[in-house]
Amino acid sequence: MRRWLALAAATLIASVAAAVPAAAQTGPPDPAQAVKRQLRAEHGVQTAEISRMIFKDATSSRFRINSRLQLGPTGPVAADSTMQWVLDPKSRKMAETNELLADLASPAYMTVVGGYLYASGLYSLPAGKTWARSAAPRPDAQYATEAATQQTAVNVFDPAALKTLLKGATVKPVPGGFIYQGTLTRPTISWRLWTDATGLPKRLLTNKHVTGKYRSAKIERIDTRYADWGMPIVVVPPPADEVIDYEDLEDPFGASEPTPKELINALR
Repeated sequence: MRRWLALAAATLIASVAAAVPAAAQTGPPDPAQAVKRQLRAEHGVQTAEISRMIFKDATSSRFRINSRLQLGPTGPVAADSTMQWVLDPKSRKMAETNELLADLASPAYMTVVGGYLYASGLYSLPAGKTWARSAAPRPDAQYATEAATQQTAVNVFDPAALKTLLKGATVKPVPGGFIYQGTLTRPTISWRLWTDATGLPKRLLTNKHVTGKYRSAKIERIDTRYADWGMPIVVVPPPADEVIDYEDLEDPFGASEPTPKELINALR
């Protein structure tokens, strides 16, 4: 009889423990550890980012980057990205008759893999070639991140850096997860990081207040979304017959390369 009572009590305790949410038992999760568990070969994450410059005259300019990052034990090892300047309605209208402005607003593509940077949509290429290749200026683990996101102040793919960042942060629960918030005092950057219930980043928003008498921008705001953590991703280089080395280009920007004055007038 005692055995059955003990078994019933154990079952009751286990069911009650299972019904209590993990967050209630252990508090907020550790995003650094959550990211560290994702650093596996041939797995990765997708990012969607909007970088916005807000100028002193209240106008703004936006830049969009959508990327796939292949991760490894030390962080991103490869990436492919689509980048595009987002025109406001007035600029879109101007682009219908301004070829230079239309070119600036066309999508560009970048792939970082195997120690090389492949770019398409940036240069004037010979017939049959769609990609220009150059040596990556920094190791893949660092440059893949730089090519895929404008977020340089906060690197969510570095567990050690992320852990240091979160030490002085405030945290509160939100539907589906948590939000961490803080400020980097040296460069005057405020940031907010949303995570899911396990601590994996879902969104990172940074606001950099630009200072200086001759700075035209007032705020640089970067909003990055993270999705599909752990999905299989293997970034491969473009087909070899579509690639030309940048050093072999006779005129990378074409014969009609704009002068600085033409470029400024087009942007205006």
